[in-house]
Amino acid sequence: MELNATLLEWFPPLYGLDNWALCQKPTDKYCIVDAALYSSKPSSLLDVLKEYSSQTLKHFNRTQIHRGLCITRCGVNTTDVLEAAQACINNEVQKYELQAEVLSPQRCSTPGSKRASGSARALGVVMASIIILTIAATVVEFYKFKIGNKYLTAFSLINNWKILTGDRSKANNEERMKDLNSLVGIRVLAVEGVIFAHVLLCFVYTYTDNPEYVERMYDNIGWKLVFNSPLWLQAFFAMTGFITAYSLLIYTEKRELSIWTCILAIAHRWMRLTPTSMFVIWFSIAWYPLMGSGPHWTWVVDRESQDCLERWSYHLIHIQNYLPLGKFCSAQTWYIATDFQLHVFGIMLMFVLLRFRRLVFPVLTTILVVSAAWTAFDVYYYNLLPIIAAQSPEVLRTIYKDSKLHQLIYLPMWMNLAGYACGIAVGFIHYNNQQNGVKLNEKKWFSILSQVSLNLVNVVIFVGIPFLGDKTPPLWASVIYAAFDRTIFSLLFSTFLLGIISKCKSPFLTICSWRGYRFLARLTYCAYILHFTILRLAIAYNTQLGHTSIFGMISLLILGTVLTYIVSIPVSLLIELPIMQLWKALLSNIVSSSIQETPNQRNLSGVKSQNED
Repeated sequence: MELNATLLEWFPPLYGLDNWALCQKPTDKYCIVDAALYSSKPSSLLDVLKEYSSQTLKHFNRTQIHRGLCITRCGVNTTDVLEAAQACINNEVQKYELQAEVLSPQRCSTPGSKRASGSARALGVVMASIIILTIAATVVEFYKFKIGNKYLTAFSLINNWKILTGDRSKANNEERMKDLNSLVGIRVLAVEGVIFAHVLLCFVYTYTDNPEYVERMYDNIGWKLVFNSPLWLQAFFAMTGFITAYSLLIYTEKRELSIWTCILAIAHRWMRLTPTSMFVIWFSIAWYPLMGSGPHWTWVVDRESQDCLERWSYHLIHIQNYLPLGKFCSAQTWYIATDFQLHVFGIMLMFVLLRFRRLVFPVLTTILVVSAAWTAFDVYYYNLLPIIAAQSPEVLRTIYKDSKLHQLIYLPMWMNLAGYACGIAVGFIHYNNQQNGVKLNEKKWFSILSQVSLNLVNVVIFVGIPFLGDKTPPLWASVIYAAFDRTIFSLLFSTFLLGIISKCKSPFLTICSWRGYRFLARLTYCAYILHFTILRLAIAYNTQLGHTSIFGMISLLILGTVLTYIVSIPVSLLIELPIMQLWKALLSNIVSSSIQETPNQRNLSGVKSQNED
């Protein structure tokens, strides 16, 4: 069933907001409410709404409506929020000869300034301390006082600005490192793609006056390709796997990879990922709700604050990708958790493979086969569709709540082993090519294969389009596609990746090697952590229904990108870089010189740490 102008006029609006400005008296209360439509007598409208909503792959659930209500202006003499909300909505839907049952008044707010919580005050003390340390360290550095305290100078803005803007390749004597410069551009472009994907998500779960625009996107082939874009996350995992393997192969040229070194590598990754992400979560809990108000603010910002208060401890140990879905707390950091888990797995795997190199091919092949078989089994056993179908509008509106597909197929670490294993394979191949003097950039056939592989990954995405159609393909087709989409994608992208790092000439190599990416690349981790918070902030300030359009998406993309990178600079200078410098200073005191990183290895770690987004 298609939604034409006649049906659209007949249907009750999916979203509605009372005037926020008229609900600002001290006694007023504004609530975000969900309500289910029903009728005590036969209703042709309700029958049509049910039929329309049954097309769950591309339609919202129109038998529910979502409202922002000024509860105290509903004309009911009661202090009970649920009863007042019920009266408000029934007054609205009676013109459709329908009734509504309020499911729950989910979020309510009252006018007036919000009081700072203990958490907000504690964060203020911490930030004031950091700023004082930063000023002191910068003064010491500027006037060149020789106090010899590495812990204090870790906060120096002068030193950290040099790290942020410096060109590491010039200071790097390891020629092999220069082959990785092209990854800088890939990283920046990939993060921009992630920001755009989350711009789309923001327009789906916020209150708009034209939700049918989103529904019609599911009939457009171009948008269907975008909806299957999560496959591109395997590219991130492939690059991470490559750098893990490649850096350890170079490291073990002069020393053995010990258990202690593995522990330090895992601790280094935890220190690299955790402080910045936990700062953003603490900000979301403590200061974010104090920055404004409004109907969207209640729905987006206050909700995230409460969810993060419940879940911050899981983010601290990076297991949030296994929690029940439907919560707002830094949802994008599921990738950070998966990345950390893959890193732990990769370090342990490399510990074995570096000792038994004949096992590299059979072990990595086994990982690919097991990952594909596991995915196929889950899809078959739970009667699921491939991952693209999990992005139906109603599923997105509820942040994947009750989505078995998303929780079983998309988020777990073991379901993303394909890209990571292929990346490790590229690390071994590239290292062996360098050791044996094999130059793939001089082989025309491989240069062509590398460029063709990048185009073929889009074919893999295109093949998934039928699963977003009106008629769902049979289960066996879902099983086959779910089993092989990420495996084939990872193999193709890894072929392209090998060509890029081998300097096979191509237009994409030229684009990715542009020097202008280098500064932005240093900020990509902060940008990844911050961008969703900033996008929600931009939407939350709107006190009226939003309007979905391609122009609105592009505008939010540009605004969100610019603000994200601007905010990333102070976060990097005050939080990310000082913590890493403190960690290195601590290591220099507790680790013996025999296991200290060589200059080349430090540079490899630097490239690695920036590829974690």
